[in-house]
Amino acid sequence: MSNVIYEDKYFNEEVKKEFIEQYGAGTQKLIARMFKISNAIESDLEKDVYDFTREELRRLMFLYAPTTENSSKHNVSWISKYIDWAIEEGHVNGLNPLDLVPKDWASQFVNKTLKKYWTDKEINQIIDKCANAQDAVIISLLYEGVWGEGHSEILGLAKPHVDAFNNTLHLSDENGNKRSIVVSDKCIKLCEQALREDTYEKMNGNTSPDNRADQANLIENDYVVRSAKTNTKHIYESEKNVVYRRLTKIANELNEPQFQPRNIAYSGMLFRAKELYQERGQLDKEEYALIAERFNFNLDQSLTRIKNEFLNVETIKELYQLT
Repeated sequence: MSNVIYEDKYFNEEVKKEFIEQYGAGTQKLIARMFKISNAIESDLEKDVYDFTREELRRLMFLYAPTTENSSKHNVSWISKYIDWAIEEGHVNGLNPLDLVPKDWASQFVNKTLKKYWTDKEINQIIDKCANAQDAVIISLLYEGVWGEGHSEILGLAKPHVDAFNNTLHLSDENGNKRSIVVSDKCIKLCEQALREDTYEKMNGNTSPDNRADQANLIENDYVVRSAKTNTKHIYESEKNVVYRRLTKIANELNEPQFQPRNIAYSGMLFRAKELYQERGQLDKEEYALIAERFNFNLDQSLTRIKNEFLNVETIKELYQLT
């Protein structure tokens, strides 16, 4: 199966469609787009938008990347309407966390220069600042094309699948699909370091003096990415939201709200596209096919959309300051 970040789908599809169908065709397209964007974070957190906390809703609003305060207010309004409807229909209990937000709450999400993509140099600098190989390897794997629905290629990666001699990772997703990719020396080394780690530095090594412990012991198994022993029920593969949770901490430390799995993967695509463009002098269907194979997405279904959104020569030149 192709990666979920490129599929036109909704989380909790039946409920979403029930809400959408109340409105006219034009409005349906607008709401559908919002739910397709929210799918990534809903899948990471394994819950519907109507069950988000205010902080989780805040991160969602940044994902919409509004360029005006008016569009940001519309985003907040539609999500609030959806939550109200879900409460009325009995899909969730409690109060709408957006009911009591300040009037200027939507303005914080407006940023015409909000950073969404990172160069290879910037990614490496972020990786080098990670106190835990457990965190750094997640960034590296996403950037190099390892994904899978529910991050299953990352969470299923174990010691026998890391061929350091040939710089190759043997991947499988939750649907049993298998593939192998060649990765960088740095990615392989991070996999090996993550496998050797037995403790996890809390808060990227910047814990408060009041904390009882600066470290947590990691579950002992052969997986590259492992959960800490504290209150975890997963003694084999890590729980699905460990990728999102760890990257959220890094994003908060960087003050970069868009430093999320999808955008890290997109940044990796842009790097591959830049390399192909400089080598071949073009970025055409053959080059896109190579990127699609690497990042395991359906070229026929996604090419037009991702070209329009970001994977094009203009974005490459802007990001890498090429002439």
